Amino acid sequence: MNSAARPCPACDGPHADFAFRVRDFDHARCRRCGTVFVTPLPDPQALESLYLAPDYHESAEGQEQRMRAEGDARAAILRRFGVRSVLEVGCGPGHFLDACRDLGMQVEGVDRARTAEGPRRRGHTVHDVWFSDFGPPAPRFDAVAMWEVVEHVPDPKDILLQARKWLRPGGFLALSTPSSSGLPARALGPRFPMVIPPDHLSLFSRRGLQTLLVAADFDPVRWTSFSGLDRAALRRGLQRFVLGNSLPARAVSAGLALAAEPVARLVDRAGLGTGFEVYAVAR
Repeated sequence: MNSAARPCPACDGPHADFAFRVRDFDHARCRRCGTVFVTPLPDPQALESLYLAPDYHESAEGQEQRMRAEGDARAAILRRFGVRSVLEVGCGPGHFLDACRDLGMQVEGVDRARTAEGPRRRGHTVHDVWFSDFGPPAPRFDAVAMWEVVEHVPDPKDILLQARKWLRPGGFLALSTPSSSGLPARALGPRFPMVIPPDHLSLFSRRGLQTLLVAADFDPVRWTSFSGLDRAALRRGLQRFVLGNSLPARAVSAGLALAAEPVARLVDRAGLGTGFEVYAVAR
């Protein structure tokens, strides 16, 4: 694979090498920044049908406690930045919206998935439109949040530029996304759990994501790596993606997870975890 591949969605680099094929989707790795991306892109109507499917977001069910804890932590960071109003793109079940509201912020969401009915029932304003159709844009929010969103979209730069239009001067973009430059992605390659086309279209390297943010007129001010790999998550991941679910595999997975938990913490501190969490200021 060479210049015939589509340009890198992160840095617009024209050259990429074949990385792997998963679920009949070819993935390329940008020679310039290392971002991994699906090429060619799936049909837009197929992507729309995927996100509107009744079972979309089902994988998040049963993880309410973890998601609420993440929402609390992220809302607290934005509050320390002085944020008073937030628009969340792809709000899903609304745990982050709840956390922001509990801290006194004004919040709105944008999501077409069925899980957005939950936050609507809890009194949140969640717009049932695609973000590209939401508007017209007006600079009325202190922050726009996109948790696990940019890896899904065919044109991530476009969605960041759209977010920029909703921000007041000096406003914040907050996002998280899987990392192609972390140890899990490097070690597992096509078996990395975040390689799930056509749901995930891009896995960004740090260099690629940095380039993308700057190109959309954002300057990162806080950048962390996260994995969420406590002992239970490590055990589940080893069974599902590496060792299988037999009784011996379960025993081995439990032992490896116990040994790997402190290593996972060190990997996150080194910036080499499963994903990135970034807070950036609009120029």
